[in-house]
Amino acid sequence: MVELGGNGPYSTSFDNSVFIIPAIVIVALFTFAALKLRDATQGKEKSAARARRDEKKKAK
Repeated sequence: MVELGGNGPYSTSFDNSVFIIPAIVIVALFTFAALKLRDATQGKEKSAARARRDEKKKAK
């Protein structure tokens, strides 16, 4: 439990899931974006390498 309060008579407490669940969602979104970015950049490199290889085969 996270307790927010001070010297006054009022205090508030939140369950840890209020902070953990959004953190998991944010980490999942960043991971998804990083994987999509990696796939996009590697896909271009692979297609460029394939094109060079095909050109070499045609030249022979």
